[in-house]
Amino acid sequence: MKLSAIYSVSRTGIQTGFVLLLLPAWASGQSRPGAACEPSPEIRAQLERATVVVARPSDFDQRIAPFLALRDRYPHDLSVHESYQDAVQRYGIEGHLRKLTEDYQVLSMQHPDDPTYRYLYARSLIGRNTRSAIQQMTELLGEHAEFASAQRALAEIYTSATFHDAEKEKIEREHFFALCPGSALQQRPAALSNPSPLIDQAERLLAENGDPERAAALALQGIRDDEWRLQRIRPFDWYSVDFKRQSQRELQGKYWRLWSIQVRRERRAGQPEKAADMLLLMDERAALLRKDSDPAYWNALATLVVLYEEGNQKDSALRKLDSMQQFLAQHPDPSRTAQLEGLRKLIEANQK
Repeated sequence: MKLSAIYSVSRTGIQTGFVLLLLPAWASGQSRPGAACEPSPEIRAQLERATVVVARPSDFDQRIAPFLALRDRYPHDLSVHESYQDAVQRYGIEGHLRKLTEDYQVLSMQHPDDPTYRYLYARSLIGRNTRSAIQQMTELLGEHAEFASAQRALAEIYTSATFHDAEKEKIEREHFFALCPGSALQQRPAALSNPSPLIDQAERLLAENGDPERAAALALQGIRDDEWRLQRIRPFDWYSVDFKRQSQRELQGKYWRLWSIQVRRERRAGQPEKAADMLLLMDERAALLRKDSDPAYWNALATLVVLYEEGNQKDSALRKLDSMQQFLAQHPDPSRTAQLEGLRKLIEANQK
């Protein structure tokens, strides 16, 4: 397969300016489209070197640059393009992913009779519109039964938890390994990064009377990392609606922990006015959650109680306790009753 392209990448999306020429897969020496099972030793070595560990999960440009360089260096190699797609899907967010699909869709439309273009476009849909990818791959194999790359892709999809189909997985797996003995399938989706531990570290640092500026910086970086992680969850149909909502709620809870750290930082820095302004904003944000029975409102009130108590703002703390009591009357819960009682005892003890 011969393909030449010029691409540039920005942090907000993949900006393209390109001239593309793709010849049929068999023009480069393959006996049929999609027949190649593995990259050549030279290409494999280059791809292994391109897979690097980057300090921040949001460093998309840095992560993708080696694959772009490889595609410029080996514009005729299908494995390089597959690896480039995998890198965008592994590290990109909505803008990157959408542009990737748009680019390969344009190529497919420009060359409707070329199975390689059809394959690359269908492959770009995996993870975002996987059912469409399955349909297009299946149609492609109906016309080109020995398109090994498409068989590999379908086997990987049917192995995944979300789209698991044991019978179809067995069929595609057997067909693929018959053409490509000794090859391997990749895990789909790639492992998702864990939530950032930095806010936990920031809270421990404050509890141990560490540098409040350092604690606030750690917490803010943790939020940024988790925001990026959520954007790595939202666009993909590998993840259920419930999982996406739970991830959103967890990030929302971390925001309240960040704001609490920032209030404590201002107090320790001798800036009570700034701390009061931040608390006012938190109070307003809590009010926006009032209509929900979601735990977010309850947790916000509990956070405010503690912060007002730490700032010797007893009246404000007691008002939040009253709001918690009203919420509890509407949404009875034994564990919340115990938490409310614990907060009341805390305030009473500090008043003595």
